[in-house]
Amino acid sequence: MEKEAKELMKKAKGLTVPSLLEFRIKPDWEAAAPLLDKAALLYKQAGNLEKAVEAYERAAYAQERLGSQWHSGKHYEVIAELCRKLEQPERVGHYFKLAADAYMQCGKPTTAGECLFRGARVLEDVDADTALKLYYDSLDVYESSEKDAYSVDAFRHAIAFLLRQELWADAVEVQMRFGVVSEKNNARHSQNKAYLGAVVTWLWAGDAEKAWMTFQDAMAVDAFAHTEEAFAADALFEAYRNNDTDAIQALVKSKSQFKHLDHCVAKLVQRLPNPGCRMRRMARKLKKLMVEPEEEDEGQEGEEGEGGGRHGEEDLL
Repeated sequence: MEKEAKELMKKAKGLTVPSLLEFRIKPDWEAAAPLLDKAALLYKQAGNLEKAVEAYERAAYAQERLGSQWHSGKHYEVIAELCRKLEQPERVGHYFKLAADAYMQCGKPTTAGECLFRGARVLEDVDADTALKLYYDSLDVYESSEKDAYSVDAFRHAIAFLLRQELWADAVEVQMRFGVVSEKNNARHSQNKAYLGAVVTWLWAGDAEKAWMTFQDAMAVDAFAHTEEAFAADALFEAYRNNDTDAIQALVKSKSQFKHLDHCVAKLVQRLPNPGCRMRRMARKLKKLMVEPEEEDEGQEGEEGEGGGRHGEEDLL
């Protein structure tokens, strides 16, 4: 089998160089391409994966020269899978990217986005940095080509991956981005879950100020402002402001909006408040951020009078 593959590779190579004896003044890629395809398959079937990679690379190049970017992309995806089996993660990402580029060149952005998404999932456990880059590339392709209706799975897996990596700021950024895409595609339920999930993420991370600012950004979106998810988030902030662990846990258990969050976020919300976070500090921060105009006026009056009641209250916390 390998002997036949070697002979096919040799014959294909001969067809890609000019030959006066054969009256060939330029490479005959049309004749060489099927020989390279067959050789690559034979090497793969024989278990010689390194040689299969080499043959598929040549086959992909042949398809490029023939103007068939689609088939070239398919070959690059096969190479990526072979490199995965060879435990060469740095090459896996490279070939998935080449495949996606080929699909883009032939006007198939959805296929390109799916390809990058698959590559990211393959690399999650072996090359987190490259996986993250492929996730972002996938989302960018969907959005830039206005094919974001097909991006739901990529968004959800990217968010889950970022949460597992404890990249809180990145996870929130992608959740907010998903909210915008969901609104654009009239997926209101997904939009509401994305915004609530972003708030939960910052609360789990222990950053009350960023959680509140994120909530305010979401509340500026009319489609979200009067939803049950918005009310649930507001109630959660109130419990945090009161430094009431029991109220937080009871709220999470009683509100269906928290139970219906995507699995990766739901796992976090069910464990709120995070035992590693400084609840009293978060409560103090939220008391300042969540103050109503009337309360603010009263506080100022208290500061002007004897004792400065508001300062005294905070000093006790």
